[in-house]
Amino acid sequence: MSKLKKSELKDLLLKNLPRVDDHGEVVETIGNGKIRIRLPIREDYLGNDIWGKTGDSIYSGPIVMGLADTAMYGCILSALGQNFIPVIVTFTINFLRPISANDLIAEARILRLGKRLVYLETYLYADAYLYINYSINLISLY
Repeated sequence: MSKLKKSELKDLLLKNLPRVDDHGEVVETIGNGKIRIRLPIREDYLGNDIWGKTGDSIYSGPIVMGLADTAMYGCILSALGQNFIPVIVTFTINFLRPISANDLIAEARILRLGKRLVYLETYLYADAYLYINYSINLISLY
């Protein structure tokens, strides 16, 4: 069960994160230590496929890393409440392939909730394909 409603979480994301981190994300589902956020496609999030693998525009790395991080932050707030202040201890991100120009979906979930550490994982999808796996360990500060 989530401690926050979708609208409350969106308000907290806007309030707590710097304006540069607001990319118009939409909180689609929330609850039970899970969250799903959609990043609607915008042309200014895309660049050229410099490797020539697709011939199409692809997402910028910093945009997708930011979405994964925002999804994890939202997941923690929804599970633990708005008074929880997470700090990153470690993170690992695996780019599995260039991300095509579609809406980007981030699905974050809490793997383990310890006394002081929270372990999370996020998967990023576009056009039904998995593109990124992102895992993180956070320390809680109240």
